[in-house]
Amino acid sequence: MLALSGGGARSAAFGYGVLSTLAEQPASEETGRTLADDIAVVAGVSGGGMLAAYLALHGPSGIPAFKRDYLDQDPEASLRTAITPDNLLRGYRGGINDLTGLAAWLDAHLYHGATLGDLERTGGPRLLLHATDLYNRAPFSFDRESFRTICSDYTTFPLSHAVAASAAVPVLFAPVVLENFNPVCPLASGAPATPATGSAVISHLQETQARYATAPDLRYLKLLDGGLVDNLAARNLMRSMRRPAPSPLPVATAREVRRIIVIVADASLRVGGDMSTTTDGPGALDAITASIDAMVDNSSRASLDRLEEETRRWRERLIRWRCDAMQTQDCDKLEIKFVRLSLADIREPETRARILQLHNKLSLKADEVDFLSGLGRRLLVANLQYRRIIAAR
Repeated sequence: MLALSGGGARSAAFGYGVLSTLAEQPASEETGRTLADDIAVVAGVSGGGMLAAYLALHGPSGIPAFKRDYLDQDPEASLRTAITPDNLLRGYRGGINDLTGLAAWLDAHLYHGATLGDLERTGGPRLLLHATDLYNRAPFSFDRESFRTICSDYTTFPLSHAVAASAAVPVLFAPVVLENFNPVCPLASGAPATPATGSAVISHLQETQARYATAPDLRYLKLLDGGLVDNLAARNLMRSMRRPAPSPLPVATAREVRRIIVIVADASLRVGGDMSTTTDGPGALDAITASIDAMVDNSSRASLDRLEEETRRWRERLIRWRCDAMQTQDCDKLEIKFVRLSLADIREPETRARILQLHNKLSLKADEVDFLSGLGRRLLVANLQYRRIIAAR
């Protein structure tokens, strides 16, 4: 189970290095499978979502092609990025670039007309992808349940639009708009129940879904960058674990699996920059960027703290499901290991400085791709928990 953080092309290249390493590590010498072949669930957001969606659509065999199709390309060339009066006006009105920019580019180069429904027929890992619902200040997951709450068709929704929404940085991109068909939808059955819970996060999500069916001014959902509410995609992974077992695993996998490895590839940047070298500044742009990063990064830390705890509870529920379904004595033989990889853990000053220079980009140069993917490979191979897992096979 893999979670790929946001961070534009930086996170895509970092995650690509991690995936490439998994694709080279044998999982079974008898079958020739690799660890990449055993990825059952991939969660992603923003730049990490681009890679996650590509993996879900094309499967592990498509990993090498992601570099050709995305990392070696220049998606920024299809976008309005210049500071001009027209672009400033577009930004003031809601967003400089619309779906004719990034979404169209993603569809032409990565997803080729694929829809969310197509993902269920490819045989790849399950995709967990989300954006931010501005009205509710809450995550919107691109799954069947979320589309059911707005009485919309999940199967025909373009994959490129979902990924573009997940990566839609405010102002640079206009929100991706979904129509809420409640209450005129013939399938609508009123507001879903909102059971009592001790979690403020879960309560807010339940209230959000109820609001889709009842709020008279919630006709259109405006979706922006999912990293605003969950930049590690870890909370989306946890939400899927709270659903009835064996979610998020496929039934066949949940019955047979003995060991689950949860890998979080975090390409976010938590500390750095040069604003503290003088008494001046920071300028407006740096101040806004640092403020948003501070909110996002603190939320990410909280997500990491909760992930292991939530996964332990999920393991208990999964074991109960397995024992009821399998009726065997070894149904409780299930262990879970965690591997956390973070660019923030890099300590070499020169390397950290170079990482910071690659902030908020959708396009990278060839040497920058090699640099970041190399860091993903290096951190995974050096990770003590990962080394123990490989040694214990």
